[in-house]
Amino acid sequence: AWAEQTNETVVVIGRSHHADTLTQIPANVAVITQEDIRKSGAQDITTLLRGKSGIQVSDTNSGASFAMRGFSGGQSAHNTLILVDGRRLNKADLSGPQLGAIAMSQVERIEILAGSAGVLYGDQAVGGVINIILKSTARERGHVGIRLGDFDTRGTYASKSGKLSDYWHYQVSADYEKTDNYRDHNAQDSGMLSSRIEYQRDSERFHAVLSYFDDDRQRPGDLTENEYRADPRQFKSTHAEDYGHEISRSLDVGYQKGVGEAWQLSTSLQYSDTSTNARASSTPSQGELDQLTVSISGEKSFAAKGGEEGTWIVGVDYANNTFDYFSLFTDRDNRQQRVSVFSQLHYPLSSQTTLVLGGRKSRVTDDLTDAATYPNGEQLKAHANALELGVNHFIDDINRLYIRGEQNFRFAKVDEQAYTSPSVFGLDPQRGNSLELGWRQEAENYQIGADLYRLEIDDEILFDSNAISPSGGSGGANVNADRSVRYGGSLSGQVQVTPKWLVATEYHYIDAEFTEGDNQGSALPWVAMHTATL
Repeated sequence: AWAEQTNETVVVIGRSHHADTLTQIPANVAVITQEDIRKSGAQDITTLLRGKSGIQVSDTNSGASFAMRGFSGGQSAHNTLILVDGRRLNKADLSGPQLGAIAMSQVERIEILAGSAGVLYGDQAVGGVINIILKSTARERGHVGIRLGDFDTRGTYASKSGKLSDYWHYQVSADYEKTDNYRDHNAQDSGMLSSRIEYQRDSERFHAVLSYFDDDRQRPGDLTENEYRADPRQFKSTHAEDYGHEISRSLDVGYQKGVGEAWQLSTSLQYSDTSTNARASSTPSQGELDQLTVSISGEKSFAAKGGEEGTWIVGVDYANNTFDYFSLFTDRDNRQQRVSVFSQLHYPLSSQTTLVLGGRKSRVTDDLTDAATYPNGEQLKAHANALELGVNHFIDDINRLYIRGEQNFRFAKVDEQAYTSPSVFGLDPQRGNSLELGWRQEAENYQIGADLYRLEIDDEILFDSNAISPSGGSGGANVNADRSVRYGGSLSGQVQVTPKWLVATEYHYIDAEFTEGDNQGSALPWVAMHTATL
């Protein structure tokens, strides 16, 4: 990801060290560049992504979630994968990824893959992948600023990066914000600290990142439609002490090295410890989530028939997550282990056409202890696979066609598996099949693109408020929903009208409905059929 050194757009989202441009990935991939970020005026990542019509943003008490390819706000955080420099930001429990832990001043660019990425990333890469690329530490720079806004919003941020030696670099950053927010009784106090050290020499690279994030906010309560129309800012609760407080600490270590002339090896380790204290309807609760993720992969470049270069990626991912939760009504101690092996081949059939083949095999084991559902403890096991077949074809220098079929899946979260109806013994993995076709024309002064896709989901994991609650619970349960299908398409384009004027537009259409069960023929709720930007 050293774009500043190579003057290339290295697309990390492809999980490849050789396929380093957008045109080599047979998918709908877009990049929000540093220039785009500067021109947008956005002060945070949520605001920046809200301007992309292919992303539907939902705001919750724990932060924003991003829906792609027709997943509602409640499910989007579990079906859209968020990455930072190619590493997962999604959590193993039901809480969403905390983008507030990333200072906007540290973002170099954002890569957006609309569609499934089950082979490369596995669990949760269903509707799309958003990869946030941080600025390199290789440049000496400093950044400081303040923020002021409505609802008594004020904040400050600062960062510094530079060289320790010819090969070692560092970066430190801090961000703090305090706001009353739009709703009454929704005041928020949040801060972030991060330090990063990197080593770069030829094909050898190392990094270590330590981060701390603290977010404390009041909870304003839910509103009915009539209450919202009467006063959308009102505080809806009889419990003025309701709040949520999250503290997260994380360590991220990675190492890359070229072996011989053909192989590039990569290893990474991520550990995070998240503590939560909350009060809802005067009921206090405490939670502790520990996550450990280890990934090892190798990529080999080779000369195919005709002399064109191909690549082969193979790797192993391992995750170990523990979740402890306690309230007046629940005492839960769960552990989840997930192991995956994957491989992807980019094989050039000619100088204009590349074939992409890939597969992933994943297994998950849940050890559950829940005072209400599994008081004596229970072990549940499940597995899921993903296959990929794609073709990338250049018609000429500016026109590209691609077609791709890929499977995807999602396992139940570490705190999702135990909260099921009494008759349900474990949730099945959610499985999906995606088929997409796209065209791009990229000339010097303009770009045009069109995409069509079909996404079928079996056993979608979601919360059903009408399901029978587990013993000691209320208001529904987690279920495997009936089969659903999403048909969609998009049109996008931009043109440099004059040297100073650029006009860009996007339009996205989604028709999402249930195809089986009692809701057959009904539209999926909270999915926008039409979205557009200009």
